[in-house]
Amino acid sequence: MKSSPHRPSIELLFKRGLGSAEIARRLQISSSTVRNVVAAIKKRGDASEVKKSGRPRSVNTRNTRAIIKKRIIRNDGLSLNRMASQLGIARSTVQSIVKNDLKLKSYKLRRGQYLSDKSKAMRLEKCRKLLQHFQVRRVSDVIWTDEKIFTIEPLPNRQNQRQLLSKDDSMSPKRRLAHNRLFPKSVMVWAGITATGKTPLVFIERNVKINSEVYQKIVLMDNLLPWVTQHFAGGPFILQQDWAPSHGSRSTLAVLEAHFPGFLDKNLWPASSPDLNPMDFSVWGMLE
Repeated sequence: MKSSPHRPSIELLFKRGLGSAEIARRLQISSSTVRNVVAAIKKRGDASEVKKSGRPRSVNTRNTRAIIKKRIIRNDGLSLNRMASQLGIARSTVQSIVKNDLKLKSYKLRRGQYLSDKSKAMRLEKCRKLLQHFQVRRVSDVIWTDEKIFTIEPLPNRQNQRQLLSKDDSMSPKRRLAHNRLFPKSVMVWAGITATGKTPLVFIERNVKINSEVYQKIVLMDNLLPWVTQHFAGGPFILQQDWAPSHGSRSTLAVLEAHFPGFLDKNLWPASSPDLNPMDFSVWGMLE
């Protein structure tokens, strides 16, 4: 029971013969507080607090906090469970120290594209060229394009997907299996967007490899060119694509020069840059 500053007053009025309801009314406190103090008086003879038993809290000490802080400085990805086990204390104690004393919060690792030092230098050089390029041209004229493989078969979540069974059925045929196929069903999709519209989705048949011939015919000529002709109606546009082998072959470059002049070539578009293409960092995630 939480200590009440009215204990002495409650005890005095109770010993004068007043009832719990009258004491609560006079002191303007809750009846439950009065009843708890009165019960203590009847049990022990007075309203004094009982000293709590057990040893005082000693785990969250300055020394323990210092040890945990040093370990986190050495390795900020250290598991709290492992740290608690190594120190011989409860995980909740470690968690409390990390959150309340060290003012730290656990964050998921951010996902990003790996870049070597050489790639970083090349990317910086090409991005500077892009900035110069778009001082003359408009970013709103760009058709951002990309391909992505979507896994049709959902992957099971072994942590959150559960099944309610009796103990007897826990090892019976009633218990469902969460399994992954070696080669899950998937589909490859090509698409593009601009500031003013979106291309049709192009689904590539299963087991069809996107080589130069497939890319030129199915993607560029059969789908993108008719859409560009209708959407821009002779106005300016700039085609962006990554430089996969089928996109940069001599025959594909000839098609691009003939039908998509002004496309962003290899000298302008940096490799390994999904964060520059809204198809990569936005659209595919929403479609998925």
